[in-house]
Amino acid sequence: MDELVNFRDLGGMVGFGGKKIRLNRLLRSAALITPIQIGYDLKQVVDLRSEDEVNKNPDIVPKGAKYIHAKIKMDGSVKGKKIGGIVFCGRIASCNTYLLKVYTGFVTSEAARSGFAILIKACLNNLTGATLFHCVAGKDRTGFAAAILLKILGVSDTDIMTDYMKTEEARREVNKMFIARYKRRGLIFKRQQEALAVIMGVRPEYLQAAFNEMDNAYGGFNEYLAQGLGVTPQDVLRLRELYLEA
Repeated sequence: MDELVNFRDLGGMVGFGGKKIRLNRLLRSAALITPIQIGYDLKQVVDLRSEDEVNKNPDIVPKGAKYIHAKIKMDGSVKGKKIGGIVFCGRIASCNTYLLKVYTGFVTSEAARSGFAILIKACLNNLTGATLFHCVAGKDRTGFAAAILLKILGVSDTDIMTDYMKTEEARREVNKMFIARYKRRGLIFKRQQEALAVIMGVRPEYLQAAFNEMDNAYGGFNEYLAQGLGVTPQDVLRLRELYLEA
């Protein structure tokens, strides 16, 4: 899987009752915008990108896999300014604020909740083989989606955060190339490049902000599942049956 950026199989992580997540069942990655041989029993691809992002760079889905578009837009601005302008001005703190708002928006936005609910439904419907889910970089929407699924399966908060932070290493070289490209295009000042690095990275406080918002808005994770995503206790039990080893 060296060709696919920020890819990993969530299998092997310890979940509810000490049972491990089955291998080759839940895969996460960046977008599939180049021809790639996955090498897994891939049954479905769930694309978490917005409609505009998909239209610009549609997935090249491996033969035999079903494509599902969950449509989650990265909403967020800081004091009315869009993220491109914030980066160009080198406002590092504002970049951090932007991502915090994005993650709380994953919880509060009805459109975002609809997209994450589509992913969970797809996982419920996939009885065998792998579901691969992704966004653009495989870090924010994908990172939050992975965290939801892992928490449903009973993975500890510590292990969930460890998986989330693996993105920093998995995207390190790609991000360096990305920053170098934008340096050639005009981001010549160090603070501009540092601001861009913030936008392309992950921090524990981003994911934690989303879980805190679940507590604030719903009273906890289980209530968020039920009220925000329409996931029933029976769905949770079924997901554990499907994705945890016997």
